[in-house]
Amino acid sequence: MIPLHVFLGTLFLCQTGIGVLGNSILLSFFIFTHHKLRVTNQIISQLTLANFLSVLSRGIPMTISAFGVTDFLDDTWCKIDFYLERVGRGCSLWSTCLLSGFQAVVISPNTSPWNELKARAPKYIIPSCLFCWVFNLFSEAGVIVGIRGPQRRNTSFGRASDLIFCTWKDPARNFILLTTFRDVFCVGLMICISSYKLILLRKHYQQVQHLYRTSCYPRASPEIRVTGSVLLLVFVFVSFYLINCIFAMYHNFSLYSSRWLVNGSAFCVLCFPTISPFLLISRDGQIARACCAPIDKHKHEPPA
Repeated sequence: MIPLHVFLGTLFLCQTGIGVLGNSILLSFFIFTHHKLRVTNQIISQLTLANFLSVLSRGIPMTISAFGVTDFLDDTWCKIDFYLERVGRGCSLWSTCLLSGFQAVVISPNTSPWNELKARAPKYIIPSCLFCWVFNLFSEAGVIVGIRGPQRRNTSFGRASDLIFCTWKDPARNFILLTTFRDVFCVGLMICISSYKLILLRKHYQQVQHLYRTSCYPRASPEIRVTGSVLLLVFVFVSFYLINCIFAMYHNFSLYSSRWLVNGSAFCVLCFPTISPFLLISRDGQIARACCAPIDKHKHEPPA
C-alpha cells in the first residue's frame, strides 16, 4: 500500500507539472507569435500569466511539504510565496471575469444597450488588465502582515491557522472585507454574465435552427465558438472556487486545524490553473494550430 505522504506528494507533483507545462505552452505562444493578438487573447495572456504564478507559488511548496520536508520556508519566503499566490489567484479571478464580460459585449445584439460599448471595448482591455494587476498587488498586502514561518507556530501571536509549511494569522478585518467583496463581486458578476450569454445563445440557436435542418455540416460562427469556450472556462472556475470556499469555511470555523482540509483546499485552488490552459488550447483553433505546427512540419519533411 502506498504511504499517504507519497500519494499526496505524487499528486501535487503531477498537478504542478501539468499546470506548468500547459501555461508555459500558452505563454510561449503569446510571447513568440508573429501575429497581432486578438483582443480575447490579450485577456487570456493575462489569465495565463496569473495561473502560471499561482501554480508555481502554491504547487511547489505543497509538493515539497507533502513528501515530508518541513521548515523549508522562513518568514520572508512564506510572505513572498503566499503574496504571489494570492496576487495570481486574484488576477486570475479578475481576468476570467473580464474575459466573460468582454465576450458578452461582443455577442450582444445591435439593439442592446451594449452596442455603443462594443466598438470602444477593445481600447479598454489593456488599461483594465493593468488595473487588475495594480489593484491585486495592493489589496493583497495584508498577506505580508498575516503570514509567519513555521518556526513560530509555538509562539503566541493570536489565533492562527496551520497551513502545513507556514502559519496564517488572522488578518485585519479591512483586508478580509476587501478581498471577500472582490471575490463575491467577480463570481456573482460572472454568473450573471454567463446567464445573459446563455439567453443570447438560445435566441441565436432558435433563429438559425432552420439552417441546422437544411445543412449537413453546420458551423457556428467564431464568436459563438469562443463564447462557448468562455462559458466552459467560467463554469470550471466557479465550480472549483465554490468547492474551495467550502473547504476554507470549514477550516476557519473548525476548532482544530486539519491537514486534509488544507490539502483539499490547495488541490482545488490548483485545479483551475492546471486545467484551463489545455481547455483553451483545445478550443482555440489559432493556438492549437500554432502548437501543432512543428509536429506537422516534421511529419511532412522529406527524408534525408
